[in-house]
Amino acid sequence: MIIAYVSVNTKENAESEFERIIREIQADVLTMPGCVKNEWFRHPDTPGKFVMYGEFDTHDNFEAYQQSDTVNRIRAELMPLLAAPPVFKHYHATILDEG
Repeated sequence: MIIAYVSVNTKENAESEFERIIREIQADVLTMPGCVKNEWFRHPDTPGKFVMYGEFDTHDNFEAYQQSDTVNRIRAELMPLLAAPPVFKHYHATILDEG
């Protein structure tokens, strides 16, 4: 499983536009092969700050996502709305066995 984390800060007055576009993009991501989860959250104490938590079932599906038109749209439409480059991390993870 691949776990992804993204943190972004929007430019002043770009928050609404960011939210509108990210909702459309999120709907696309959730239909992609292997996408288990893609959730965006507003930071409660910092206006314009958002974080994303996502999961893909395999590295291959995550790589396909990274090469997709959806990611190209993120670069073209969302990146100009950001005050700074996003903080992006992803990890290959395995679920701990119970017991």
